[in-house]
Amino acid sequence: MQSLVDQLADGKLSCHDCSLAELCLPRGLDPKEISQFESIVGQRAPLKRNENIYRDGDRFRSLYAIKSGAVKLIASTPDGEDQIIGFSMPGELFGFDGINKGHTCTAVALERTTICELPLDSVDEISRDVPSLHRELYRVMAREISADQSMLLLLARRAAEDRLITFLVNLSKRFSDRNFSKTQFNLPMSRHDIANYLGLAPETVSRLFGRLTDLGLIAVEGRHIDLIDLAELHKRVDSRSLERVP
Repeated sequence: MQSLVDQLADGKLSCHDCSLAELCLPRGLDPKEISQFESIVGQRAPLKRNENIYRDGDRFRSLYAIKSGAVKLIASTPDGEDQIIGFSMPGELFGFDGINKGHTCTAVALERTTICELPLDSVDEISRDVPSLHRELYRVMAREISADQSMLLLLARRAAEDRLITFLVNLSKRFSDRNFSKTQFNLPMSRHDIANYLGLAPETVSRLFGRLTDLGLIAVEGRHIDLIDLAELHKRVDSRSLERVP
């Protein structure tokens, strides 16, 4: 018999049994409504690392919820450079960028990732019978807007160290929300991706990781991070920064 972790990774877990349901769209639905919701959820084969879910310019057809793994969202700047504008983790929805006139960014799996696909037409149809689904969708969209605003505040900070600490503290909260350790976790994204997202040079990010290590605030081994003094890291960022940024 598969464990919950294995079922999540294989994309075989129902919304009823999914440990991420409280973070995802079915959060406010009763058992009957969840069953109706499950009828429209598409299960996709696990994505490989660097596999695209959709590309900039693709027609908008669905929203996506992550069951396991992680996704980065990449937009093109006017001069043709790639800019990472966000990272999505298990229990989070992405794809909202396409609602207006098609997708304006590219979604790429950072590692082996399983997702649920929510076709927009089906969501609209079932919402007539399940009004609370629309409310939950608005809640999730509001969360994404708040995350975008928090990102702007983050990038407005002058100190590069503040940006990295805020990023790590927010990741800590998101792992904690998923019942994982808030002090020890593996980063699904590379140092280069972190630097791109934070608007810093990769060398600066590496130097800052070294500085925080020397201060005894964190320990780093490859992509594994240990937030040794999370309380002190919290002190170094203001409360407004604790909203979900990535």
